[in-house]
Amino acid sequence: MTATATAEAHLATGDFINERLTAGIPLDATAAQLGITRKWALKLAWLSRTFTSTDRAQVGASNLAHLRITHLEAIAGQEDHLRVPLLITAVEERLSVRSLRKRAAELRNSRHVADQATDTVERSGGPDAMRSTERALTRYARMPKDQLLRIYTGKSGPYIAGVIRAAHELEARITQEGSDVLSVLPNDGSYT
Repeated sequence: MTATATAEAHLATGDFINERLTAGIPLDATAAQLGITRKWALKLAWLSRTFTSTDRAQVGASNLAHLRITHLEAIAGQEDHLRVPLLITAVEERLSVRSLRKRAAELRNSRHVADQATDTVERSGGPDAMRSTERALTRYARMPKDQLLRIYTGKSGPYIAGVIRAAHELEARITQEGSDVLSVLPNDGSYT
């Protein structure tokens, strides 16, 4: 089996290796039978366990046929619920492995930034942190272009992008939930 085989073929080989391991057949014997190294056999078995049959069904066999093992490796460390959408995106957008890794890293970073923002708001009491964030974003929005670009491309850029993404996610959630979500009345801070 070569590195150019499809992700689908590699996962099937990983399934075979795992079945043999479960049956008590040593990994070295299975690797020898397949004509691959022990290290390669371990990798295929690991990927087979990481990308479950449910994951594969959601991605679809035709999509898996367009991916390589390096696509699987690029996102194997992602949280379970992110792997399938990332693989589907890789196929739909014809992402290279490098682009897929970048997309996965952006997701990790945005989630990390969002988690940090949540922790900070909770520790600082909420309203003060939210007012501070609102003031900062309003200031950024009113800055001259060159000054804004300097800030956005600097250390604050990823945090600004994370706040914007989180705000869009929150807006979508509020719109989706409709009247079931508490709404804040403007200016007085009371809840309905």
